[in-house]
Amino acid sequence: MKILKNVAVVFALMLMSSFCLNAQNIDNSRCRDEDCVLEILRRLDTNDEAVIAETEKKLEKLAEEACYYDVYEIKNALKNSIFAFVEKFEDCKSNAFLVSLLSKLYYANESNEIMKLVENEKLADAAIRAVANIPGTNDIIKKYIVKHHDDLRYKAALAYAVGKLNIQSMEDELISWLKDADDETKIEIYNALLVVGSNEKTATIVEKGAKKLYKNKIADNKIAGMKLLSATKSEKCLPYLYKALKNNDKRVRVAAFDIMKPYANQKVCAKAVKICKKGDALVDVLNWLGEIKNDSQMEFVIKQLSSENPKVVKAAIKAVFNIDNAQGIEAVKPMFGGEYQEVIKDAMMSYEGNYAGVLNDVARGGDQQKLAVLQILEKRPVVALNLRVKEFLNSGNQEVRDEAYKILKDVVVVADAGFLSGLLENCADKYVEDVQLAIKNAMANAIEERKDTFASTLKHVKPAIMPRFYKVFAYFGTELTVNKLIEAYESGDYKNEAKEALLIVEDEKFAQQIKDVLK
Repeated sequence: MKILKNVAVVFALMLMSSFCLNAQNIDNSRCRDEDCVLEILRRLDTNDEAVIAETEKKLEKLAEEACYYDVYEIKNALKNSIFAFVEKFEDCKSNAFLVSLLSKLYYANESNEIMKLVENEKLADAAIRAVANIPGTNDIIKKYIVKHHDDLRYKAALAYAVGKLNIQSMEDELISWLKDADDETKIEIYNALLVVGSNEKTATIVEKGAKKLYKNKIADNKIAGMKLLSATKSEKCLPYLYKALKNNDKRVRVAAFDIMKPYANQKVCAKAVKICKKGDALVDVLNWLGEIKNDSQMEFVIKQLSSENPKVVKAAIKAVFNIDNAQGIEAVKPMFGGEYQEVIKDAMMSYEGNYAGVLNDVARGGDQQKLAVLQILEKRPVVALNLRVKEFLNSGNQEVRDEAYKILKDVVVVADAGFLSGLLENCADKYVEDVQLAIKNAMANAIEERKDTFASTLKHVKPAIMPRFYKVFAYFGTELTVNKLIEAYESGDYKNEAKEALLIVEDEKFAQQIKDVLK
């Protein structure tokens, strides 16, 4: 079937056969014609997964914006371009995704256009699902089923559509499809029957089908069976889920844990822990306890921190921080700076508990723990650790000292100005830049008078040390501090240092003045 209406669109696609576009050169807000959309689409004709993912994301954003703002010209460009692309590049892996985007671009009364794609065997499934995701398309799906009743293909997608649109009149029709359906289709039918089913007989059919799927050795079927059992039996499905936790397939175990979340009371958690005592299953149950933030098994979690299996220890650390149990946090504190420091650091990046309090406690430990705290602060700084970081500037351990200077800029406040001024005077040369940046950040939101006061209190500073403050003056960028730099350049002994500082003054109002001085 020829879907294209515009020969020019095909011609444009042919011209682009060797064209590779940099996505950064496309501005979504200006992508309003078919040529522009086609250029984006052409990037999908590749085996580079990263490029495909980036392009799909861009197209989805464009479709959502066109839908949200109801911009006809963008919608039309996307529609025509997608139809053109999927016909020309019929083996493209992204075609189902592209067809799914059509559901964002069509209203119900227009969606027969999408149904035309059902004549293309490779696109039929995606087309039906796309129509199903457009509210108000019930009649279109019903008419298609009735018209093709004697030769119905794509029953899986049609069952999805019946369920998605809640077409209750199709309940008996769905049940009739079960007789010769494969497992994939049966799963869609059962899911639809959960929505449109109207009586106990239908519920029994779904439950029986769910049990058969659960017994299947294929992971996807077993997982589908568990989900259906949860939907039909509620917490009575737990025995099936407990048994699934013993399965050798990780996907099955993880799915079982996920389905168990609504029922995860103390008794259920205890049962899961009892079942998953070793190997990857132990890792899975630790991850699950962390996800549901259940602390009823904290003694068990803490015990795993001393496991000889690194995977188990890592999972236990993550669980402790996710659960945020005081006893568990205390158990992990001695591990900071040890062989699992990277895991702890990653966990602390998203830790929602008393972040500063934990780090402050750990910072009281030895040099390795101090260094561990500083490494975490580098990724997630917090002003509450200001005093600790300043204390570490005088550490006898060079690694600790170096790291403290490095992150000083991220934890200082304006009240530290006097301290930082003295520090800049007396610190080793290798720390000068760190302290300069710390002063810059500390004074960033200070009023000009406060910055000028800082600059005016440096008369005691020795001439040989004064150049250390030149960059600070440039960062401040007030009239007084810029004039001090100009004076230093014109009459001082450190002209080069003054010049370097003048060149980094950002305020444009001084640009001409500085240019004239440096001539």
